[in-house]
Amino acid sequence: MYYIWQMVTVGQIKGMSGQSASAALPCHGCGKRLIRVHRTRLEKLLWSDMYECPKCSKRTGTYHTFLYAHCRFLFSRDSCCIRCGSQAVQRLKKRDKVDGFSHNPLAWVQALTGAPVNRCSPCRLQFFDWRKPHPDAKLDD
Repeated sequence: MYYIWQMVTVGQIKGMSGQSASAALPCHGCGKRLIRVHRTRLEKLLWSDMYECPKCSKRTGTYHTFLYAHCRFLFSRDSCCIRCGSQAVQRLKKRDKVDGFSHNPLAWVQALTGAPVNRCSPCRLQFFDWRKPHPDAKLDD
């Protein structure tokens, strides 16, 4: 069994209009369409979906959304959402009482140091972060 350690986002799979998930993902080794396969117990911890190439037997998967979003928040250069991982983040002058607020410990540590409030447009979550929003971020407002 040979694994491709790539990150396939949920948008690549579910964002294709009228196509099945396997039609949306070509194999990076040979270009053939990937088919969905069962995950092992160990794979279930990391991957939400698992795909395999019928020609070269390479396997790839999609990370769980929770894991993807938190890793992206921790290791991104620009500010991104803690809940969904989106870069569609805007900086606010003050906290909005209507939208929800993140309880992530890292965000609260940044709040203690005076970090500004950011808001994710897709999921409407507010959080503290020192990093600037991505300059090419598409905002819904």
